[in-house]
Amino acid sequence: MYPKRWSSILSRLLLPGLLCLAGSTKGTLAQTGAAGSRATVLEQNIRAILAKSNGLWGIFIRNIEGNEFAEINADQRFPMASVFKVPVLVELYHQAHEGKISLDERVEWRDPNLYFGSGILVNLAPGLRPTIRDLATLMVIVSDNAATDQICERLGFDRINSYLHELGIDHTRVDVGTRDLILGALGLAGEQYRHLTVEELRKLDRAKLGPQIKENQKRFVEQCLNCGTPREMTLLLEKLASGGLADTAASHEMLEVLSNQQFNERLPRWLPYDIRIDHKTGTLLEPVWVVTDAGVIHLPGNKHIAISVFSHGAEMDLSPAETKAAISGAEERIAEIGKLVLDYFTARGMQ
Repeated sequence: MYPKRWSSILSRLLLPGLLCLAGSTKGTLAQTGAAGSRATVLEQNIRAILAKSNGLWGIFIRNIEGNEFAEINADQRFPMASVFKVPVLVELYHQAHEGKISLDERVEWRDPNLYFGSGILVNLAPGLRPTIRDLATLMVIVSDNAATDQICERLGFDRINSYLHELGIDHTRVDVGTRDLILGALGLAGEQYRHLTVEELRKLDRAKLGPQIKENQKRFVEQCLNCGTPREMTLLLEKLASGGLADTAASHEMLEVLSNQQFNERLPRWLPYDIRIDHKTGTLLEPVWVVTDAGVIHLPGNKHIAISVFSHGAEMDLSPAETKAAISGAEERIAEIGKLVLDYFTARGMQ
């Protein structure tokens, strides 16, 4: 669609950081994580913030040690974009805990021209031998798509989703890696694009493919690949922060990786420097904009807030300028929500 802008577009697809109208899971989803008192004042204030934004929003917030939660469309399935890398991280450490994989194993970096989007591995020469732990770190802190796909290939999508099911998470799935997700988002479905390289994609004039691209993108929206609910993502983060995944040391290590996130323009933006947040962002530009962030906010007294904020646009075919404005606006709203949540629970003493 915008052949001269492929370099910049590719660098932002699945940035650390799809309209998905698959329907709410309410009524079929066990309302795990909903016990406690509902923070209706907090919800009202969040809705006031969201009134300034377009698109559809889903939020679930949980005071882990306390007894309060807030939710907006918490059981609606949303595209997670790169937030899907959190379940991948969890399954990696689960398999390491079971002795099925070693985090210290070294793997050779090769084929940089096969990976799209964010990260740094594609800018490095083949032959590098990072550990699997290194790949996990890159997957999270710079949302490296090449690192993600290599890890997913080792883990297996069936195993990732099976473990989510074991944890009581049934409406959040990791269906594909970043390469297939990006090709689907671009409307490049089919065998003819299976081995498409970065250079070939840059040269491809999608405008000439016309209606087929749009039809493929509509199908991609309906499939809702790598989608999840805010409630379930917050539940996963709550289990992680509570040491309920793998062992305590592994849980701490995963949180430490998330705390080193390099993209901090959303939930952490207006938080004080002394407030730690372990989080993962996600962004997708097509078929509609997607902006997500999910993490654990640490407060004094060993208190924690688990929060997931998912959002996406409602219109396809936005111009690049319109897409950028929508994403910037969504980032600002998420930043406001992060500050609001911190102030709310701080004022209440996390009780």
